[in-house]
Amino acid sequence: MKNILRLAIAAVVLASGMTLSAALLSKLFVRIRHEKTIRVKGYATKDVVSDVGRFSCSYNSRGASLSEAYTKLQKSKDRATEYLKRKGFTDADMTIGTISMSKVLKRDAKGNRTNQIEYYDVSQCISVASSNVVLLRDVSRSITELIKEGIEISGSAPQFYVSDLEGTKVELLAQATADGYRRAQTLAQNSRGKVGALLSARQGVFQITGRNSTRTSGYGVYDTSTIEKTIKAVVTLEYAIKPTS
Repeated sequence: MKNILRLAIAAVVLASGMTLSAALLSKLFVRIRHEKTIRVKGYATKDVVSDVGRFSCSYNSRGASLSEAYTKLQKSKDRATEYLKRKGFTDADMTIGTISMSKVLKRDAKGNRTNQIEYYDVSQCISVASSNVVLLRDVSRSITELIKEGIEISGSAPQFYVSDLEGTKVELLAQATADGYRRAQTLAQNSRGKVGALLSARQGVFQITGRNSTRTSGYGVYDTSTIEKTIKAVVTLEYAIKPTS
């Protein structure tokens, strides 16, 4: 009976030892695998200049009758298009929007609306798109000069874009990948290793900001308020690390 008990205890101890050894070997294997890879980030930036832009202006008029309001609106449109052409834009640069109309009802002595029309409000918009971004920027600021002539007009903030953005993105991804590889080489050499195969690559979001801006976003940034921009790209790379021979 005592011999059987001793054998049982020995078996439990042996099994526990094997389990502990397996766990330690597993952790060591994971650590060794982890040490045989390296993860780095690569960066690339490029300064670009917007080559296309757009802005819009809207004008309004009011009349006791719809025809009166429309006649005034037509005069405002003619004056606005004349102004834009004089500044250097063509008919092809301009898109005339549809006319919006609303009725304003009279109110009684108690301030309640009646069924009688007091006047009509009508409005229209002109959108301007051009590759002459400097001219577009300047005119978007100056068109409100027409207010001096009694025209109710307002302009929107201009927006500026880069037409070949996708080509620039591909170029920056290649540069960021090369930068990441150089970083991996430096780290591997300092650890007496050398860079092996690329195991994974992940593209980060692009940050398109005004010059010297530090603005970033997890969803990416596309600043359209400035003509001169900087595009920033980042990639995350994981390489195998081999020991030097």
